[in-house]
Amino acid sequence: MNVKRVITLKEGEAVLRIVRRFGLTYGLHLLLGIVLICAPFFFMIPLFSLRIWGLIAFLLSLLTGLIYTTRLYMEYFWNVFVITTRRVIDIDQHGFFHRTVSEAPYEKVQDVSFTITGVLGTIFKYGTITIQTAGTHVNLELTHVRRPQDIHHLITETASALQVESSGGVRSQKVAHLLDTAADLSDAEARAFLVALQEAVSHGGPEQEHRLQMKSLEAIMEDQTEESAASEEQNIKEG
Repeated sequence: MNVKRVITLKEGEAVLRIVRRFGLTYGLHLLLGIVLICAPFFFMIPLFSLRIWGLIAFLLSLLTGLIYTTRLYMEYFWNVFVITTRRVIDIDQHGFFHRTVSEAPYEKVQDVSFTITGVLGTIFKYGTITIQTAGTHVNLELTHVRRPQDIHHLITETASALQVESSGGVRSQKVAHLLDTAADLSDAEARAFLVALQEAVSHGGPEQEHRLQMKSLEAIMEDQTEESAASEEQNIKEG
């Protein structure tokens, strides 16, 4: 069985880590399955002395133990968080034939938290990871995770890196568009734009940067053209 068969990775997406529940938390359930499987063999002679009813009890206990243990393994194997470079995928396995797959793209993740409770959780360092998403009531959660702080760090760092990458891509597109537009400017328009750009750089500050980003290139050139015309008119009057 391969978890990657359940999900389809997008172009350029890679799996960073597959997170399952801490195996020790299945200890009591596993012990019960082993008892159901092994008990009939310890009582095989007394059971077989009962003939058909003993054989039925033997097979019933053995079959119940095998089914219970198999289901336990399936829930351990398939209840996972798949952390990729683009999103977190939550696979929930309920029994043999019920599986739910949910996902949270990093751009929709609002909060990532983890909790460690109880004596055993504190000693063995396992807890619960919860991911809250925007625009939906579906929150992803995986309980009994070993070292949840490491998972929390991986998710938050990956989300931050993707945000920086996306911001850089948008900025690069804006710069490329600006260069393409500037290539078609006349000399006067280019000078007007350079003057506006120099003013933005010299003044600096978030307000000036925001004003430059919000104003179109045509508006900047129009302002500079009006200023140049007013300056020429003033020179003519003075002459």
